[in-house]
Amino acid sequence: MLQESDVIDYLERLALLKFTESEREKVRIEIIKIIELFNELMKVEELDRVEPLYHVIEIELPLRDDEPLDTVDSSHELLSENAILENGYIKAPKTVGE
Repeated sequence: MLQESDVIDYLERLALLKFTESEREKVRIEIIKIIELFNELMKVEELDRVEPLYHVIEIELPLRDDEPLDTVDSSHELLSENAILENGYIKAPKTVGE
């Protein structure tokens, strides 16, 4: 069984930290609280019968109907109006040193 000090030493190494004695005490207290919380969760029985809760208040969001829009048939149509093409590539001005 691991001792509390071993766990804190491990956390220090893992996080590349060095705790002062007062910080070690705070971390120890927080670890105890976390362990107590998990122990409480472990006491819950018969989780198979509990339905999942997605939101405390049941909200139904209104969704719009999907309607298809006119789309461009090819990338060349889309680029031909706004870009300079060279060999199928967009040609842009040089931006890095001359």
